[in-house]
Amino acid sequence: MTVVPFLIVAAAAGTASLLARHLRGWSTAIAVFGLLVMIGTSGAMGSGAAIEIGGLRLVASDWLRLFAILGSVVGLLLVLVDVTAVHEPDAPGVIVLGTGASVLALSLSDPGVAVVAATAGGLAAVLVAAPIGAAARAAIVGTRELRALAVAGTLSILATAWLARPLGDLVSVPAVFGAAYLAFAAAVAIRFGAIPFHLWAARVADAAPGVALPLLMAWGPAAFAAVALVWIDQSVAPLVLPFDVERGLIAAVGAVSVLLGLLAAWIQDDLEHVVGYSIVADAGFVVLGLAVLDPAIWEPARTWLLIFVVARSAFAAWVVALDGGFATRRLPELGGWARRAPILAVGLVGIGIATIGWPGLTAWEARASIASLSLPSALATVVMIAPLAGLAIYGRILLIGLAPQSEAIRAGRGERPSWPVPRPSRPVVGLSSTERVVERIGHALSAALDVFWVIPAAARANRMGLASLVVGTLAVLSLLVSAGGLDVPAAARAVPEVVEPGPGQPTEPNEGPVESLPPGAVPSGPVNEEPGASLDEEPAGSAPAASDAVSFEPVDSGGPDGASGSPAP
Repeated sequence: MTVVPFLIVAAAAGTASLLARHLRGWSTAIAVFGLLVMIGTSGAMGSGAAIEIGGLRLVASDWLRLFAILGSVVGLLLVLVDVTAVHEPDAPGVIVLGTGASVLALSLSDPGVAVVAATAGGLAAVLVAAPIGAAARAAIVGTRELRALAVAGTLSILATAWLARPLGDLVSVPAVFGAAYLAFAAAVAIRFGAIPFHLWAARVADAAPGVALPLLMAWGPAAFAAVALVWIDQSVAPLVLPFDVERGLIAAVGAVSVLLGLLAAWIQDDLEHVVGYSIVADAGFVVLGLAVLDPAIWEPARTWLLIFVVARSAFAAWVVALDGGFATRRLPELGGWARRAPILAVGLVGIGIATIGWPGLTAWEARASIASLSLPSALATVVMIAPLAGLAIYGRILLIGLAPQSEAIRAGRGERPSWPVPRPSRPVVGLSSTERVVERIGHALSAALDVFWVIPAAARANRMGLASLVVGTLAVLSLLVSAGGLDVPAAARAVPEVVEPGPGQPTEPNEGPVESLPPGAVPSGPVNEEPGASLDEEPAGSAPAASDAVSFEPVDSGGPDGASGSPAP
C-alpha cells in the first residue's frame, strides 16, 4: 500500500475535527477515530511503494512507515491526555493534520515541494498557538511563530530552488553552494528554535497548550530536518568542496543549543519552559547532524529523530497531566506532587531514562555518533556527556515531588481512584434457594447497569488517574524506542527499492537495488552501475561542472549498508 490512504484519512479526519471544534465531544471522537485508522494504514505501507500524482512522486520507506506509526500512536495518546486533563478545542484536529502534513513532506521525492508541505503543516499548528478569539498575548505569540515559519520556509525554498536551477557562470563560485547549504541549515535551526533562534520557541512554550508543544516544536520540525538531511546528502555532499566555514557555523549552533538548552531547562520554574528548552537541547543534536557531509551520519541522525520526538512528546504529556490534576505547572507550587501522583512519578523516571540513556543504549550511541562526526574530539566528548545534566533536571522535579504537600497539591485531584455514587444496598429477601438465586441474578444485572450509567461520571472523577495511565504508556513507548525497539536502527539505515511508476499508478517494491532520487538531484554515489562504469548524462536540472573548483562527479563514499547513495525520505 502507498502513503495515499494515510494522507486521505489524515486530511479528512483533521478537517472534520476542526469543523466540529465547538462540539468538543464530537471533535475529539472524530480525531480519535481518524488516528486509529491512520495507525492501520501506516502499518500497511509497503517499503518502496510509490505513486505519481500530478507530477509529484510520493515514495514510502521503512523509516517513513515507522515515523507514521509512531506519529499516529503518540498523537492518539496526546489526544487522550488532552481530553482527560485540559480538553483544548483545536488540539485534536491540529494534531491529526500536523501528523499528516509531516508524513506528506517525508514522502515527497522533490525536496522543494517537501519543504512547502512541511511549512504548511507548521502553519496549521498556529491554530493552537493563537486560536480563534485568543487574547492579545496569545495572538502576538502566534504572530511570532508564523514569522519564524515564514522565514524558515523562505530560506529552505530558496536554497532548494537555487541549486536546482541552471547556475551558468555562478557554478565557478563556491560561495553560491555554501550559502544555499547554510540557508537550509539555518531554516532547520529556526524551526526547532535552536539557540540563538530560541526566543519565539520560548514564547510559544509559555502560551500554547502543552499538548500541542510536541507538534509545534518536535514532530513538524523533525520532518523538516529529515527533508534537509536528504537534500544535503543529494545536492551538497556530492560537491567536492570543503564547506569548512559553513559546517563550523552549523556545528556551533548545534553545540550551543545542546549545552545552553540544558542549562536553561534546569533553571526554569515553569514546567512548560522546562519542556521547551529540553526540546531545544535535544534538537541541537539534529542541527549537529546537518554539519556532517558523510553518509555515516544517515543512520544515527534519523535514529535520534525518532527517539527525540517520542521522548519529548512523553515529557510534554507528563506536564499536561500534572497541570490538569493540580491546576498549576510552576515547580514552587508543586511541593509533594509525587505523594499524590505516584504513577506520574514512575512515568517521569521512565521518561528520564529514555531521554538520557547510558553507553550502549541506542539513544546514547546515536548522540555519540552525531557528536563525534560533527565536532572535534574534545568538544565532542563534552557534548556527548552533556545530556547527563538531565539527571539534575529530573532529579529537581522529583525532589520537589517528595517535599511536604503544598496547598495546590492538597486541593488537587490526585490519582487515588474514587466512585462518584455510593453502592446501592440490595438485600436478599427470598425464602427458598430458587428465589434467592433469581434475586442474586437480578441484583447482578442491576449492579451492572448501575456501573454502566455511572461510567461517564466516574471517568470525570478519575481524570488524573486516567491521564497518568496514558502518560505511563507514552513513557513505556519512549523507553522502547530509546532502546532500539521496533527496529528503529534498521529502519534508519534502510534504503527503499523502487521502480518508476506511471502517472497515477502505484508501484510495488522492486527486488533490484534501484534507488529513487528527486528530480534535479545529484547522486552522492554510483547507483546500480558496475565497477568502473560512469554516468553518461547528468540528471535534468543539475548544474554542469564548469571549473576545477567545483566537481559534480559522483563520489563513492559508502552508505551505511555498504552501498553508496542515500535513500529517499
